[in-house]
Amino acid sequence: MSVDPLEFIPGYVSPLTEKDHARIGRIAILWGQVEHFVEAILPHVTGLSWGELDAIKVTDKPIASKVDLLSQARNRVADEELCEQIREFCAAINETKVQRNHLFHGVWGWRATNRTKTVVPAARKSSNPEQPLKAAQLPSLEKKLCRCSRLGSDLVMHFHREGYRVKYTRYLHHDGHDIEAWLQQWTERNPLDDVDLDRSSSPGRLPYLEHPYPQK
Repeated sequence: MSVDPLEFIPGYVSPLTEKDHARIGRIAILWGQVEHFVEAILPHVTGLSWGELDAIKVTDKPIASKVDLLSQARNRVADEELCEQIREFCAAINETKVQRNHLFHGVWGWRATNRTKTVVPAARKSSNPEQPLKAAQLPSLEKKLCRCSRLGSDLVMHFHREGYRVKYTRYLHHDGHDIEAWLQQWTERNPLDDVDLDRSSSPGRLPYLEHPYPQK
């Protein structure tokens, strides 16, 4: 059996730096947070349970459709301030739409511009080739998604009636309905505080831990 030396070599090399790749990874994680918050808020705003939303196939819809539903259903909310917060959350998500689509669904390569005679790393999407996402725009996109995540988090806190905002928190999910004793003990042994954070973390950039895999 012959071995193809190119079997695991992709068609194109990446035009990005390792820092760019790391930033794209952070953006992907942030977008996962935003999608999570949209789905967590939907039942509270629409008045439908997640099971009911699933029955009418809302759960199968792309995130853009869920955001549209959230934007329309917010008019059911009697609290004007809360209604405005939901509108702001939806608007912030939609503001990133074009760049997000290029980042996650486009192909990264080098963008050549005749007018300026320059070549820069950028992502191109066939459905919108004239608006590429340039690598230089990645920090701005990460910053916008940090804001989206915080807006969504604040809304979830409101609906869960949590009385105060925290600077940093983590999302802990598990395979049971209740937090068992061993998991509570793990949480207490591994508190989350500023000391654990990577010192390069700053507003507009996804915070992460210097030692993300606790062994305690």
